[in-house]
Amino acid sequence: MLAQNGALVQARKNDRGSGSVLTLAVIALSLACLATTEIVALNLLTQARLNEVADSAALSADDALRGLITGFPCEIARTIAGENMAILDECRIVGFEAFVKVHVQSMGIVLNASARAGPSN
Repeated sequence: MLAQNGALVQARKNDRGSGSVLTLAVIALSLACLATTEIVALNLLTQARLNEVADSAALSADDALRGLITGFPCEIARTIAGENMAILDECRIVGFEAFVKVHVQSMGIVLNASARAGPSN
């Protein structure tokens, strides 16, 4: 029994510090999960903001088209997009409707949004 206890004591001496390594691994994994979650949340927030920028640019272009504000519709849409750090990709005026497409790059990912403004059908 003593030899067995001696082997057990020796095995425990060899395992010293393994709890610290396990703790560091759990902390590193938790930080990686947190970082991934933050990146996803930031991109979702940026996409929601970009949708609002596209809506605002389309509405402003439509207001200019109807004469409620002065200026050319697509120039105003470009200004609205630029003020909100988005890039206007496309602005089309079809009849009394304004179609706008914008994009922005967030954390290496290109996010796109489009909007339409005009009279209801």
